[in-house]
Amino acid sequence: MDWASGWVNLMSLRKRLLLILGGTFALLWSLAALWLLGDLRHELERVLDQRLESSAHMVAGLLEQIPQPATNPYMSPFTHPLLGGLKPGLVCQVRTLRGEVLVRTPSMQFDQGDDELLGFSRSLVDGQGWRTYTVQRHQLLITIGDRLDEREHLQRVILLAAGLPVLLALLGSLLLIWFGTGRGLSPLDRVRLQLARRAADDLSPVALSGVPVELKPLVATLNQLFARLDALLERERRFNDDAAHELRTPLTAIKTHLQVAAMAGQDQAATSLQRADVAVARMQATLEQLLLLSRLDSGEESAQGEPVDVLDAVRQVMEHLFAHPGFERIEVDNRLQSPCRLLIPDRLLAIAIRNLLENALKYAPDGPVVLRVSADDADLKVAVIDQGEGLDAEQFAAAQKRFWRARASADGSGLGLSIVSAICQRYQGELGCERDADGFAVWLRFTL
Repeated sequence: MDWASGWVNLMSLRKRLLLILGGTFALLWSLAALWLLGDLRHELERVLDQRLESSAHMVAGLLEQIPQPATNPYMSPFTHPLLGGLKPGLVCQVRTLRGEVLVRTPSMQFDQGDDELLGFSRSLVDGQGWRTYTVQRHQLLITIGDRLDEREHLQRVILLAAGLPVLLALLGSLLLIWFGTGRGLSPLDRVRLQLARRAADDLSPVALSGVPVELKPLVATLNQLFARLDALLERERRFNDDAAHELRTPLTAIKTHLQVAAMAGQDQAATSLQRADVAVARMQATLEQLLLLSRLDSGEESAQGEPVDVLDAVRQVMEHLFAHPGFERIEVDNRLQSPCRLLIPDRLLAIAIRNLLENALKYAPDGPVVLRVSADDADLKVAVIDQGEGLDAEQFAAAQKRFWRARASADGSGLGLSIVSAICQRYQGELGCERDADGFAVWLRFTL
């Protein structure tokens, strides 16, 4: 079974269709032909037997009309006028109940037992098989017969005449199925040729015009695959461009500080090495953020199997920022009435909250920074409120792009808010900002 299925899988689609359609067609035609030829053979046997029976009754009727002296045994049994009424190919014998032959066809005499006196029977004369029919009329037995080999020859001729057109029709049908399947599969071949002529970097959609209805789902799925591949390649190109753009400055700074350290005295060398260490830390943080953005874009970061407690994520953030210079300015305002859980990885939720807090500490150097957590029946809202200048709507939209900074001289990679935006998009959240009496607030909202 495995060998047969493997062999079928190696066949072309056209040959597979021919095997299925042609095999089914040939089976149905063969069954129909066998039934037709069998019925024809049966009908032919019935007609030939009917001919024997009608001939026997015809001879019996003639005997009744001939005067009695005409049937005496001294009349030549080979030239009796009643034999002239027989159909070609038939032989006749007339005899008495005592077995005396009165009339018979030349060189033909049937010797039948008592159990074969009446009706149809088979006889063997000089090695030849005969099919006979005997009827009794008064004191006479009339036997009509024809040769079995002639019957079989007639059957072969008729069956051949009837079966040859069926065979030719079957072969013609298989040939038409072969060319028809080739014609029907031509759109698939055109799609194949269209893909084969493409350049390696051509991921444009395949045109659906002229594609049969049966192939449109396949082509649509192929176009979706092309779109995903194009998006993947675009993410790879953007990651490479971002990494090359953003890592060039820290690498140059590290190289410069190491060269200065190599040529300067001990104090200046220590300062240069310290600055090189800061540049390495900045480059490491930038690379980690770029990799996180790449994973979010590609969908590698997936939701956990169990919901995460929001306050656990807040505790992770506070533990991480404990050594931050502005940690003492952070105030947590927990307005949750009951534990709140989200179907989002706690690490990503913590990163989003931490990035908002770090931005607030960086761009609002004075005043408290409030982390407010609240929820209603449908949504969870996490807001970071500071006393800084804030951003207008246009600036806030630009801040969600990669490497955007409010001031060109500001430290950081410019990826913090873009990571928060990517996390919200990945987990159907919402990112926004507003200014009210408490200050400038940047908030996250997730559906519970």
